[in-house]
Amino acid sequence: MHAKNNSPLVSHVIWSSYTKDTFDRNWNDFLTKYGLGGNKWLSELYEDRHIWIPVYLDHHFWTKMRSTQGSESMHSFVNKFITRNSSLRQFVKQYDNCLASREQTEFDVAYFHTRIPCATKSAIEAQFQHVYTHEKFREVQAQFRDKVNYTTRSMHSTLCLTIYEVIEQVSNSTFNKFFVTYNTVSQEVKCQCLLFKSRDILYCHSLSVLSFERVDNVAPKYILECWRKNIKRRHTHTSRAAKMSL
Repeated sequence: MHAKNNSPLVSHVIWSSYTKDTFDRNWNDFLTKYGLGGNKWLSELYEDRHIWIPVYLDHHFWTKMRSTQGSESMHSFVNKFITRNSSLRQFVKQYDNCLASREQTEFDVAYFHTRIPCATKSAIEAQFQHVYTHEKFREVQAQFRDKVNYTTRSMHSTLCLTIYEVIEQVSNSTFNKFFVTYNTVSQEVKCQCLLFKSRDILYCHSLSVLSFERVDNVAPKYILECWRKNIKRRHTHTSRAAKMSL
């Protein structure tokens, strides 16, 4: 089976691997399942994983990348920007152009007169609905849906700090575990996945802890100004491709 025919599955491996170990496991499972262990192109991609797989990039280059997911499926996005013949420089340039186009659409006049319904009864989701752009709200809304797949338990507490273990059961014998800390005084929540730093939204691991703590509103620091729908933004092309040394 050709690798190109499995782009949705490759996309899932790329974006649903929150740790390096998880990515390696998912990648090997994918190759084994579809008999692609001898595929030269995929082998080369894996060898270069440190320059294109999000979890290997320490959350710097891929900031805001997920903002393009609103009306495009994940695999369509990957197919558009990561192709067999594209260099990373070309990929970055194409991404800049796409982001500019989507931001212009995001601030269409009709945009301000519509509201996306909440998927849950969470007060925090309603808070995000009120302030986020449509694209960003759809992105965070998916995390509220995913939150039901996680189990949260308190591991250790001090005066104002609690450490939680948030567990996702992937299969009968496979579990993803995340440690999340919550400070009741500063209302700061921090997950070991560090996905807030790269994707600008609280992920389901942190949302699970906030729900456990019965928090109704998140601190303003977790709603970045650039994703608020009441400000007028203009995409700034930073010529990332020109600055990258590949």
